[in-house]
Amino acid sequence: MIYSVDGFRITVRGRGAHGAYPHNSIDPINIGVHIYLALESLIAREADPGKACVLTVGNFSAGSAPNIIPDTAVLQGTLRTNDGASREKLVRRLKEVTQKTAEVFGGAAEVKMISEVPPLVCDAVMTNEMAGYMKELPIPGLTPVPDASASASEDFATITEKVPSVFMYLSAGYMDERGDAPAHNPKVRFNEDVCPIGSACLAHCAVRWLEEHFPEGN
Repeated sequence: MIYSVDGFRITVRGRGAHGAYPHNSIDPINIGVHIYLALESLIAREADPGKACVLTVGNFSAGSAPNIIPDTAVLQGTLRTNDGASREKLVRRLKEVTQKTAEVFGGAAEVKMISEVPPLVCDAVMTNEMAGYMKELPIPGLTPVPDASASASEDFATITEKVPSVFMYLSAGYMDERGDAPAHNPKVRFNEDVCPIGSACLAHCAVRWLEEHFPEGN
């Protein structure tokens, strides 16, 4: 299981003014801050605690000078979950909360979805089958884990929605200090020695699956 991802860009529109006269403005930064807090509350108070739901705003930008209230502010982020119903609800509520919060302060907000990928759910029978094939390989330390889960996202999920599939998650980190930096960190280091292992697993699983499902003579 790999989580869904719905990337969003929120554009808040207000009215700019000089910082000395904030009463003449509709401050989009103030609106953006309240939108941010309201979105955090979606996870705390509206998400099913029995499901995994993560919302992150990774970009908040507005203005170009310290003494000027700008016309617009932009927030960008992602919403992730491992449950389809939770995803549908939270995307809907994200849009509602954003627009209504902006209206409370006299502004307006537009929500644009910049990525929409469902949860990646592997076929259980095929996954166990592939894990069994991998165990046949004489690779030291290779340990297939058929029930792995990750809060990252993967657009291969659009395939698994339609075709029984298996997604192989190949660990490529280090167990010493070289593995201290995580993914998306500029200091991350990947262990390229695993590349042949991945290729071997894919090739072996493909051959064994064909042997089992399309034996010679059929």
